[in-house]
Amino acid sequence: MAEQLLTSPRTKVPHHGPVRPDCPVECLLSVLSMRSFNSLSWAQDAPFDPPRTVGDVVDLYTRHQLRMIRGLGPRRTSEIEAALVLAGLDLTRHQVQPANSEGAAT
Repeated sequence: MAEQLLTSPRTKVPHHGPVRPDCPVECLLSVLSMRSFNSLSWAQDAPFDPPRTVGDVVDLYTRHQLRMIRGLGPRRTSEIEAALVLAGLDLTRHQVQPANSEGAAT
């Protein structure tokens, strides 16, 4: 019963079709557990605004900021990573480059 109170409103239905970075975060409802989705979509105690799009979630993942969200430990972070891959997103294209990689001597 308590978890039902934490779910998103009934007006939001899982996304049908390909998941793209510009899709709203609710597109991940079909590939994430409700507990992970709720923690992610609310981003409680995080030093940033809740993600609005799937692209925002990918950015948080590549910047290793998902763990800053209360309720997202290693297991839920791994679940989100797997969900993004399952949704068909290529996480390797979104890898953050280290600041010193430009012009570094080899």
